[in-house]
Amino acid sequence: MSETLALLADGVAHAASPAILAAIFIGAILGLFIGALPGLGPTAGVAILLPIVVGFDGTAAIAALGGVYYGSQYGGGVTAILLGIPGDSAATMTVIDGHALTKKGQAGTALGISIAASFAGGLIGLIFLTLFATTIARAAIAFGPIEMTAMMVFALSLVSVLGGKDPVKGLLALFVGLWVGVIGLDPIIGIPRFDFGEVHLMDGIEFSILAVGLFGLAEMYSTPIGTAGKASGPRFRFRELFPDLRKTLSCWRELLIGSVVGFVVGVLPGAGATAATMIAYALAKRLSKTPEMFGQGAIQGVAAPESANNAASYGSMIPMFALGIPGSGTTAVLLGGLLMIGLQPSPMLFQTEPDFVWTIFGSFYIGNISLVLITIVLIPLLASCAFVKPSYLFPSVIGIVCFAIYSINNSMFDVVVAAVCGFIGYVMVKLKYPPVPLILGMILGPILERGIRRTLVGSDGDPMVFFQSPIANVIFFMAVITLFYPFISTFWKRPGSARDQQPST
Repeated sequence: MSETLALLADGVAHAASPAILAAIFIGAILGLFIGALPGLGPTAGVAILLPIVVGFDGTAAIAALGGVYYGSQYGGGVTAILLGIPGDSAATMTVIDGHALTKKGQAGTALGISIAASFAGGLIGLIFLTLFATTIARAAIAFGPIEMTAMMVFALSLVSVLGGKDPVKGLLALFVGLWVGVIGLDPIIGIPRFDFGEVHLMDGIEFSILAVGLFGLAEMYSTPIGTAGKASGPRFRFRELFPDLRKTLSCWRELLIGSVVGFVVGVLPGAGATAATMIAYALAKRLSKTPEMFGQGAIQGVAAPESANNAASYGSMIPMFALGIPGSGTTAVLLGGLLMIGLQPSPMLFQTEPDFVWTIFGSFYIGNISLVLITIVLIPLLASCAFVKPSYLFPSVIGIVCFAIYSINNSMFDVVVAAVCGFIGYVMVKLKYPPVPLILGMILGPILERGIRRTLVGSDGDPMVFFQSPIANVIFFMAVITLFYPFISTFWKRPGSARDQQPST
């Protein structure tokens, strides 16, 4: 322990050099804005800046790319809270309660708890990263395709918690999302599926297009025309943007749940921050004394996914540094950056390049602390949209969204798809179908499909291979319990309530 702390202290001291500090601040600020822009997100941001920063000194380059990564995790919650549009897939769960708080006139409170949760999750994730990087990396090897398939099944089973009061509607939305996820070329044999002869669907539907339509455009479609010109009024006070210590401490359980779940899931290659936020939110709701408040504007519903989001970003660094296995799309790009500066990630990297590794870890600590101050300074600028009349705000947002979507593939077809998704989202709102299960099915479904098919290819089509792993069996059991619990509890409650209504004799 003392040796680890000494190495970390040296790393922080080296990371405090002017060149690396400048790289950290540049990356963090760019990441904050990239995360706040719908349609981009951390993977796109790191990929765009990779050719630029590799010209820096090797350590400064990775520090800058790391700043973009965790900066975008902070920024993704801004538009999720203020506009109901997740900046990236990991911010999807923040929309549920964060935007509900904005509608109640508590945007400042939501943003404040988001900053505090992001910092807490990042700090806890960093501590775990520092103490257990090599040990956890070796343990993560036990999670092969079978275990990852079980993990995705468990993540999707949580739709019974996230689907609102009617689990059947949640499941139907999930199945639609799973179908959307398979549109495009088959990942194994390469044949087109459900493309309806449209060449633009050969690559499937981008998450950002679907999310912007279902959350952002649907929200604007559902706003009555008669109220669109009315001033929205102040929705926050500047002092509310500062994290409230009392409110933050009241969410200590959700912060801890989100941080631990986020870090553990982030370590697993392929799981990603989206699955981490989903599991953390569902678990926090399940363990809450007031689960009915979730979805109605509970600050705990912001604390859990935001802390999980940031903890997962640091957890995903472990398989990248120690095993050379990217835990997410963003760390895959970061892995490319490491290779470009001449470093080969492996368990020996901690012995062969200790100065580099611990300086990067030190830069993460500096960046996480700096982002709290940067975010507090810049969020009032972003949050000022709360004062704008919807009649001015909505056309501006639609214009920005259309430009962002068009810029992804330089295709007007994507803009049309987003508009159609907005209409579908509007219909779902009116029929009270939750959009979150659809989004999560679209994101996690393809990961599940690849895991199932690759496992079956390796086992010559024997489905029993999925039950040969004790770890997978435990996770499958948890998935079954989670999926059917709402139906079982409803079944047991009905006779009791009926008996209660019978007159006594």
